[in-house]
Amino acid sequence: MRDYTIVFIEPVDLADLAAAAADAFAIPPEQIEIWNGSAFAATATEPVIAQVAIGSGPGAYAEFVGFDKFAEHADEPEHLAVAVELATRVKRRAVFGPESAEDFRWTLVAADGSHGKVVLDGDRLDDGAIAIVGAVETISGAPELPRVPEAL
Repeated sequence: MRDYTIVFIEPVDLADLAAAAADAFAIPPEQIEIWNGSAFAATATEPVIAQVAIGSGPGAYAEFVGFDKFAEHADEPEHLAVAVELATRVKRRAVFGPESAEDFRWTLVAADGSHGKVVLDGDRLDDGAIAIVGAVETISGAPELPRVPEAL
């Protein structure tokens, strides 16, 4: 199963995120679920292609989630391409995880589309919190992040 989970680490309106996803990937808006944490904004039409929801932990303001139906609908895009498309449309920073759960190097996508690897605080991540320690490489849209060694 493909998993396109993108976590926005800056406040973003869920309706705006859903509209950006619908526009970017030609998804009928009614096939995107919007979950506000206690209820769905409206009944979605089957098949549900994607979901936007409030973030699931500290430091996560919103999440875009697409699985197999999204992958099929969007012709199997790269995870980075989906993150860049959404982050630049809503003008908010987002992160997505590595393939390995043991790797704390996630990818940060800035609002301008620049991106690079960042290191998350592993202890806080275990508690469900997104906390960036620093960037492994320079990210033009996130110049305030301190550089950290890749081995961290």
